[in-house]
Amino acid sequence: MNARRGGFDILTQSPFHNPQNSQHETFLQRLQSNNNTLTYGVAIGLLVYFVLNYFGVAPILISRALWNLIVYLTPSRIVVALDSKTSNLDSTDKALLSMNFQTKSEAMQRILGLNNSSLSSFLPCSTTFSGFGTALLGAKNHLPPGLGNWDNSCYQNSIIQGLASLLSLAEFLEHNIRTLGDKGSFSTHQALRGVIERLNNADNHDQRLWIPAELKSMSSWQQQDAQEYFSKVVGQVDHEVQQATKRRTRNLGLKMAGPVENIIGAEPHTDVDGADSSSPRLAERHLTRNPLEGLLAQRVGCMKCGWTEGLSLIPFNCLTVPLGGQYEYDVRQCLDQYMHLEPIEGVECAKCTLLRAKDQLENLLNQIEEDMKLPNTPDSSKVSGALRTSAEERLRAVEEALEEDDFAEKTLSKKCHIPSKNRVTSTKSRQAVIARTPKCLVIHINRSMFDENTGMLRKNYAAVRFPNVLDLNEWCLGTKSSSWGQMDIERWGTDPRESMLPEAGSASDVPGRFFELRAVVTHYGRHENGHYICYRKYPSDVFPAHVPDTVLEADGEKDKAERWFRLSDDDVQMVSEASVMSQGGAFMLFYEAIDRQGSDYTPTHGTHAVEDEKLESVCDLTTSNDMSTTSTITDGSPDTSPATSVSAADRFDVPLYKLQLLTDDHASSLGESSLEVTP
Repeated sequence: MNARRGGFDILTQSPFHNPQNSQHETFLQRLQSNNNTLTYGVAIGLLVYFVLNYFGVAPILISRALWNLIVYLTPSRIVVALDSKTSNLDSTDKALLSMNFQTKSEAMQRILGLNNSSLSSFLPCSTTFSGFGTALLGAKNHLPPGLGNWDNSCYQNSIIQGLASLLSLAEFLEHNIRTLGDKGSFSTHQALRGVIERLNNADNHDQRLWIPAELKSMSSWQQQDAQEYFSKVVGQVDHEVQQATKRRTRNLGLKMAGPVENIIGAEPHTDVDGADSSSPRLAERHLTRNPLEGLLAQRVGCMKCGWTEGLSLIPFNCLTVPLGGQYEYDVRQCLDQYMHLEPIEGVECAKCTLLRAKDQLENLLNQIEEDMKLPNTPDSSKVSGALRTSAEERLRAVEEALEEDDFAEKTLSKKCHIPSKNRVTSTKSRQAVIARTPKCLVIHINRSMFDENTGMLRKNYAAVRFPNVLDLNEWCLGTKSSSWGQMDIERWGTDPRESMLPEAGSASDVPGRFFELRAVVTHYGRHENGHYICYRKYPSDVFPAHVPDTVLEADGEKDKAERWFRLSDDDVQMVSEASVMSQGGAFMLFYEAIDRQGSDYTPTHGTHAVEDEKLESVCDLTTSNDMSTTSTITDGSPDTSPATSVSAADRFDVPLYKLQLLTDDHASSLGESSLEVTP
């Protein structure tokens, strides 16, 4: 009569039992039949693992190796019996009979409460090992929950905490799951929404949470870049939305048309905020657009002839701004550098090529006319006549191309007969400014720089200062204000030799372009390794943590609506706002749009609908098939190359004549143009 052995027999009779499940089952049976080595070994291993993992005594690799050993030694049938997710399944499910190492590891995490999804199956009270230290040390302080790190995942934890600070993003995820959830797989949406809800839930105070497996797609065996992880997560979210919207019926016919729309000449209904509510396409695009997505307007033009191809609209979800050789920068200086007018020398210009060809052909025809007036032989007259005919045909082709602004390669080589070696190079200018601001602005400070001595990348340790409230009007397209009749006119320069941005102090005040700082991700260490820490705001009524005297003295207010916290994985501490603003090692900044520079946190919602309507009248945008790639806007220097993380691969080329331009009689041919906007 052996109770332990009887329990083992019960497990072997389970429908999930498989004698050939793994090669180490025979070894485990021998341990169980002879002594209590397995039981004591697993128990001691669990205790040592959680103690070392909580207090951070052991290195990460040792901690991970110990966990892998525990998973390996634990019999699969015991895991199946204790795991609530697998024990409730039908016995005919053959997939469980071949439980692999990863499946067993995830099941053991559920049993031990490491993923915060359910309580431990073998503990009678509602305590998980994520609260192990709190149970030993005493009372809780109502601190926000942190994120556990056992696999070099500080870069993931900091990004998830930063995304959790953005209210508009949480609403976006919830809306997509509710309206598009039946159209495709939304695993990334659900995982991200779930962890954001748990991080912002007051019931999880003082807890250690864990990132879901769906969000740990990047290899965590070595240190990774936080911005790369950010782009991967946001790109996957966009990809899921795109796949789901492909399955929706876009041509709804008269189902979306109201009675007024069927009346010829009737004005469409406009909401209070100015958005056209009768446009299903605009409404759908506004609702399903990622709040992290904005648009850059890029202009490339020749500084010699003044010709420009128009504006290329480039979607972005993160602005990567450069750093130079100074010791300290303000992030607004970085934005100036990112969006400055950049001259590019030695670039081929089609219009300059055609203009030179026109001058050469006209000179040739004049010379032929003069030669034909001179006494000559009949043969020379025939040659001059044939040459004149050919020159006249080429001149007509060149003039036609110039008149129609047809500068395609086929036109130059086939129609105008201008080979590549005869093309004209000139100095062109390139400038990219913000055409449409996102609801949530993420700025990545590029701290990678090339070391000419070693030939390798190294970290730029320049301190970066940043404001609590950022006004983006100075870097947005169409903020040059002027009066033209009784209409409000937005203006920007079309001269490639002049900046599209307004001069300092002359930018117009456009709603929805004020952003409040919600989170800061900093990096400590060298370029190849280091540690990421997130600072973010929390409402004081949600997490009423005790305010330390140092924080109270620095902030000067006891009853503040929001408090800043320092989150180093699962180590959470309250800090003062001054401490956050003095973090010179900022790596990523998370801003969210507010109505104005008020102290209360009021995200904007209606102002973007107005801006979307204006942009809708400019051009008919289409969604690219690939929404998870990265586009780079090159700069002249490798040290200051501004990269832009985007959510669509293609640019939207919009010729200037399609931008509803109103010509100003007082402006020169290379001067300013204006765009009419709704007051």
